[in-house]
Amino acid sequence: MVGAGGTHVRSPRRRLRRGLTVAVLLLTLAAVAAGAIYALRGGSSIPGVTHRGPDPRAVVRRFAIAWAAGDYRTMYRQLTVQARRSESYTAFTGSYREAASQATLRSLRFEGGERVQGGVGYAPVALRTRLFGVQKASLALPVVRVGNGYRVAWTEKLTWPGLAAGEHLARRVVQPHSRGAILASDLTVLARGPADAREYPQGAPFSLITGYVDGPATAAQRRARLQQGWSSDRRYGQGGLEQSLDDVLAGAPRLDLVAAGASGRRLLARHHGRRPRDVVTTLDASLQETATSLLAGQFGGIVVLDARNGAVRAAAGIGLDGRQPPGSTFKIVTASAALTSHTATLDTYYEPAHYALLGGFKLRNFHGELCGGTLLDSFAHSCNSVFAPLAIQIGAEGMSSMANLYGFSRPQQIAYPVPESVMPRPALLDTDAGLGVTGIGQGGVTATPLEMASVAQVIASRGVLHPPWLARLPHAQSDQSTPRRVITRTVADEIAEMMRAVVSYGTGTQAQSSIATVNGKTGTAEVGPDTKSDAWFVGYAPAEAPKVVVSVLIVHGGVGGAVAAPLARQMIEAALR
Repeated sequence: MVGAGGTHVRSPRRRLRRGLTVAVLLLTLAAVAAGAIYALRGGSSIPGVTHRGPDPRAVVRRFAIAWAAGDYRTMYRQLTVQARRSESYTAFTGSYREAASQATLRSLRFEGGERVQGGVGYAPVALRTRLFGVQKASLALPVVRVGNGYRVAWTEKLTWPGLAAGEHLARRVVQPHSRGAILASDLTVLARGPADAREYPQGAPFSLITGYVDGPATAAQRRARLQQGWSSDRRYGQGGLEQSLDDVLAGAPRLDLVAAGASGRRLLARHHGRRPRDVVTTLDASLQETATSLLAGQFGGIVVLDARNGAVRAAAGIGLDGRQPPGSTFKIVTASAALTSHTATLDTYYEPAHYALLGGFKLRNFHGELCGGTLLDSFAHSCNSVFAPLAIQIGAEGMSSMANLYGFSRPQQIAYPVPESVMPRPALLDTDAGLGVTGIGQGGVTATPLEMASVAQVIASRGVLHPPWLARLPHAQSDQSTPRRVITRTVADEIAEMMRAVVSYGTGTQAQSSIATVNGKTGTAEVGPDTKSDAWFVGYAPAEAPKVVVSVLIVHGGVGGAVAAPLARQMIEAALR
């Protein structure tokens, strides 16, 4: 626009446009300056402004990811030169491993979302520990600008979230000073007192069952207890219930994860301990003394069960853990398989013979006698010449399956270290001789007196197995302690009739009692050439309403009907009285 006198006059619109341009330029410069100042203070770029310098969050992220991966080398590379000069790589890794050990660290997870504020980087992590659960925290990493990047100004407090300067991670242990007692079913004390002054008031009859308490045992035991926080000099249960129930009787120490420094200790996390507990067993002190007395120092075992629920009332000698060929007591299992599969009935007739021919091998009756007749009579007189061929008729699968139902080759959970009784797998029974001898309880079949008592208990309860037990504990509950049907009532009743015949007129007449009708089965197991046989008897009474089951084994004792049966009768009478 040209004004009067030829002078130029600026347009108001042009002046406004130039003013806006200058204002925008000033605002842009101010924003860039603000972003630069924020970055220099350790912050990230502000919204709307591109960050052109190094991002301090990157070093925080690299350090946290490397720690989660256990990559100490990469972690160490993120440190400042000063930090690496003051802490060697070996000492650096040692600090982290020691902290992980104290905290029982299992794994670490970096959860992302790292940030930097005021020169400190924060990395959210979740630390999963064995004793202290999952600890969620934000690891605070001091970061400083070094050249074209950032580094971590490391100190020992960074080995665990929450540590302050001059502190390190430590574990404080508060151990229980007492130990639970072991009691009989009537609360008679079998073991009591602290671990370093344990007493066993009932003495020798219970020594194998209770076990004892002593110093550190196997390396595996020590490792397991040290992981729980026990000191290396603690005393452990050795053998019997003292060992199998050590966790219950000893309890567990309380563990505190603490930050330890010159000014004291700060609690970071706690693993609550468990107080020692008494254990009430199913044992009857009087019956245990009787069983021990009847053994009279002989190598063998006697087991007494409650016929109604499988509770172990007494267990003397190797009754719980000694495995031997069960001999003809195993014919209860063979008869169960035969009757269940309809391979035979009680009236099935077998021509009397001195032996059975098994693939060219002569398996004789124990005394070489002529033996046979009905299945009932063959069971009563324990005819090997009948039961070995019967096992072959049943087949390997049928025999193995029935033995497994009775508890063979299956773990027994009775709060005591009991070995499995063994029935060879079907694949190992691929010859007539091998299968035939299993039918009479030989040839790789082994059983504890406890297992054979359990076999008799199935018949006493009309086909239902009540797994044996010594103490009812919450942590021991499983499907192994649940009653289960093994055979039908009809089959169980037929075998009960067979067991009554054994005691009435068969090989077990010396088990007859004047106070109750006894059903049972003898066993005479050959264990090697020129070696006296093992003597067995299993049975229960009263036959009409069973209350007690007894199993007797005398290793190298001789003939079951002559040696084991009389002991079983005395044990049954003591239990019923």
